[in-house]
Amino acid sequence: MNTTLPISLPSTVMAGLEEPRQAVEAGRESLDKWWSSYPWYDSANDGVGRVDVSPPWYEAWDWDWLDFGWNWSFSFPSSLMQWLAWIAVATLLILMAWLLIRAYRDRSGGATSRTGKGLAEADEEEDARIESLPFSVASGRLDLLAEARRRYQQGDYGKAVIYLFSFQLVELDKHQCIHLTKGKTNRQYMREVGPRRPLRALVEQTMVAFEDVFFGHRTLDRRRFETCWSRLDEFRARVMEQTG
Repeated sequence: MNTTLPISLPSTVMAGLEEPRQAVEAGRESLDKWWSSYPWYDSANDGVGRVDVSPPWYEAWDWDWLDFGWNWSFSFPSSLMQWLAWIAVATLLILMAWLLIRAYRDRSGGATSRTGKGLAEADEEEDARIESLPFSVASGRLDLLAEARRRYQQGDYGKAVIYLFSFQLVELDKHQCIHLTKGKTNRQYMREVGPRRPLRALVEQTMVAFEDVFFGHRTLDRRRFETCWSRLDEFRARVMEQTG
């Protein structure tokens, strides 16, 4: 029994010594610079190496450039010259503010006046178109379509068709389909619209109803007026097609 003891004892001891060695090797490999990011490990000496550090950028930055030598403490002037200097500075600031406000108001006022001028010119052009109609309508009625609608709602279909036809002629002139001129007849305007056959058919339908009322002094019923009125959107679309 005692003869086997000297052989088994060294094997056990060697196995026990092998395990710590393997653990050390595994630790060394995990700290190797090619596999890890531990700057403090020195793989050559298998120990702790020197690590160079530097302060953060915001601590190393030179902030002295912000110091302009200003003294932010406030104190009232102690002499007449200091008071005059303060008054001059305050007056200058108030003057600059006033000039800026005035420039802004002048600019805003100029834009408003130009807008108002544009609207006034548009109203004058509208008045000139109405004056050029081959028949007279009530003065001051710039919104011809609104007046046609109002007469229609009142049941005055004869007056309604007069304003409707007036509106159509003015719109045709705005979009350069015709040229409104005092002395021209309705037939002349229809010839100007002539090449645009779908548009001419719409306007001619209203024109015939208008002439029956205005020149023939006939009574226009609701059904006939609504036939013209119902095609108002189509008229607008046709006019836009000619200018698009």
